[in-house]
Amino acid sequence: MSIVAKIPFTDHATSIPRALKAIGAADLLPNDGLIIIKPNLINTDGPPVTTDVRAVEVVYNYCRPRTGAEIAIGEGCGSGTTADTYQANGYADLARWTGMRLIDFNTEPAVTLQRDDAVQLKHLHLPKIAMEAFIISLPVLKDHSFTKTTIAMKNMFGLPPAPFYHGAWNKSKLHSPSTDRSVFDICLYKRPDLSVVDASVALTGMHLAGTPKRFDLILASADCVAVDAVGSELLGHDPQGMEYLTLANGVLGDMDNIEIVEE
Repeated sequence: MSIVAKIPFTDHATSIPRALKAIGAADLLPNDGLIIIKPNLINTDGPPVTTDVRAVEVVYNYCRPRTGAEIAIGEGCGSGTTADTYQANGYADLARWTGMRLIDFNTEPAVTLQRDDAVQLKHLHLPKIAMEAFIISLPVLKDHSFTKTTIAMKNMFGLPPAPFYHGAWNKSKLHSPSTDRSVFDICLYKRPDLSVVDASVALTGMHLAGTPKRFDLILASADCVAVDAVGSELLGHDPQGMEYLTLANGVLGDMDNIEIVEE
């Protein structure tokens, strides 16, 4: 049984800790090493195209007294430079206030990995620093042009370094021939250890230029498949008809046995 917290949104500072408490997140955090909070900063646009910096600050404040690990922010943007996305959305300021490192997955040293059970990406370049870290995926709830939704799992597209996958945009080669299969494969190599989804204001219709819609919710789970299934249903999609979720079901998580906690 996978637990997904579905908490009414009042503000980030109130609702995110409630969601994390509901799934027992404190017991999941490592005692040492590196925790990377991975927002969705696809470009320099503000929320809800990108993750509100206030959500990241709250997750940091939740984790800080509960772990001896270093906490950093990591992203590899899909358009432009990651440094510009950090600056435009307040992350550079947050890093200065808290002392957190800002990691650019697009420029980090990469390792080349191989998995015979991958359906499309039999070889994948990933930043070494991410492979050794506890990853908290912190996306906005959004529809997506290729995969129907982009939530906790699609957010992991930020990890593969752009120099290996650059085409028309930074990660364009990962979208062909099947974006769904790339989502599954990337998470097969490195899935999020914890997911927090800002569904206070979602982006519907399209992931870059859609229509904002209030759902006034925060979702959280240790199961990225389950939380993506719940989020996809909120957006009006049937998870059983979504290829990346059906590929991942039973392999990376479980969307058939979900307990929703609404506290």
